[in-house]
Amino acid sequence: MTRYYCSGFDPDNFFGHGLGEMFRAELEDTKSIVYIPAGAEKLEKARAKHIPNFTKHFKNVGIEFESVNIITPELSPAEAKDMIKNANFIMLMGGDPYKQKDLCKSLNILDDLKNYNGVMLGLSAGAMLMSKYIIITPCSEEFPDFHVEPGLNLDGISIYPHNNTSDTEYPDVLVSGDEVYKKSDLLQVAKDYGKFYLLQDNLREDGLTDVSFIRCSDGNVEFYIENDGKIWLVDKDITLVKNNEPLDF
Repeated sequence: MTRYYCSGFDPDNFFGHGLGEMFRAELEDTKSIVYIPAGAEKLEKARAKHIPNFTKHFKNVGIEFESVNIITPELSPAEAKDMIKNANFIMLMGGDPYKQKDLCKSLNILDDLKNYNGVMLGLSAGAMLMSKYIIITPCSEEFPDFHVEPGLNLDGISIYPHNNTSDTEYPDVLVSGDEVYKKSDLLQVAKDYGKFYLLQDNLREDGLTDVSFIRCSDGNVEFYIENDGKIWLVDKDITLVKNNEPLDF
């Protein structure tokens, strides 16, 4: 059982910099991959754009799945459960983590995901669903309020993606795209719900992408970065995590 918590990837090389090699070493077979979108409204874009892109980037690192499947609201719970059971790789996709949770709940596959023993990757919303808590702070028109509720709690950790900054100390206010994160809000969540991680997927002006992700395997928590990627720990303060030095949760 191996799980990856990711904020985002290098758009030109999703699984480069060693990530593809990790997948190949961990996959016992490549018969089936299952994608789980973050809500029904993400389905068409997932089919038309995201899944073909993932297929291309998997192929670039030498991984080709015989069967590519997607969880949809039209499936019966039995069909969805069978997909999960037979998957070699599960990708929880990006979007709205609460809608993703609702989709999985409607198909009664939340426990199937908790008990899944293959390779799983959560991207943005998907990594939030995999977390102990799904954490949203007021950051945009789409997410104007605090909203924290239990996730799948697969590894006893929680993440919050897209905290993109070149600073070596976390700023009081971080503007990332159309979202604004306040340090005080993040610290308040840690005070109320326990410590959690901020991940980065920053596309830089020089064309490089700062990527950070967390790998959990059999109780071990490992941290990885690409380029100048950063992983932050939110506790009593917000501090940088040194690469590949697990913290004691």
